[in-house]
Amino acid sequence: MFTQDFMNKTEDKKQEISVLDELFIASRHYRTSEEYLELLNFIGRFRRYAPYNCMLLHIQKPTLTHVATVGDWKRGFGRYPKRNARPLVILQPFGPVMFLFDLEDTEGAPVPESLIKPFKTQGLLPKYKFDNTIFNCLVHGIDVREDLTGLFEAGKAIRLNHNSRRKYQDLNLSPYSNYLILLNMNHSVEEQYSTLVHELGHIFCGHLGVDQLAWWESRIKLSKDIIEVEAESIAYLVCCRQQLKASSERYLSNYRTPVSIEMPYFSLNSILQATDYIEKMGEKKWKKPMKKARKENK
Repeated sequence: MFTQDFMNKTEDKKQEISVLDELFIASRHYRTSEEYLELLNFIGRFRRYAPYNCMLLHIQKPTLTHVATVGDWKRGFGRYPKRNARPLVILQPFGPVMFLFDLEDTEGAPVPESLIKPFKTQGLLPKYKFDNTIFNCLVHGIDVREDLTGLFEAGKAIRLNHNSRRKYQDLNLSPYSNYLILLNMNHSVEEQYSTLVHELGHIFCGHLGVDQLAWWESRIKLSKDIIEVEAESIAYLVCCRQQLKASSERYLSNYRTPVSIEMPYFSLNSILQATDYIEKMGEKKWKKPMKKARKENK
């Protein structure tokens, strides 16, 4: 059982990584479909901050409208925290923590309309982000090719072995690749990106196992429901934070019922970890994976 397997982890490092899952499993928060979808939408709105920090913000104040540091409020908007304003705490890169204040906890100059309606759907993906992600896939031993047969409606991730290599030998796969992702050649760049993110979600959540380059854990014995919720959540988050419409929205909307249903015990930590990593893959081309392989970390 997934929950029992999770609770049985004893290594200190694994326990640190899984603190978020421990909270997710033990708490009643985010357990219903309605609460979980609200959390995803919240993380999608605050694109300036990493997914983990968005989770921390939501735990502290789920009704946030816009947050910024004291300096950013002062310099950018001429506003200051109110006398008894309560700061929100998030993790700071290369440092301990940083403090933010919500819009309603500040005063000063009039509020710009851009802060009241910050989310505008763009619908277009910068090509460099798609190209960088494809390039960095190969760095991780993941070949990405267009599906010329039309066999798969959107795409598919495949763990490469002798048989699969022979099946796809016409694609001239790299001899160093351990995975293959097929994308529908008839789809737009945005649709292909959504599919690519979904399939990377399967790989980085360990649904296809691990290889010598893997920084993720093997989680191949999960149920189909858990596997799909995790991959679709990642695609939804990454695309939402890129201001793109993802097909995942339709899939996750299936969980909206007249009576909220309880979500399966998936790994929220794996979802946020993969989302953050995939976002970074689109920023620039890497010479090597950003995270060390699990074997190197031991």
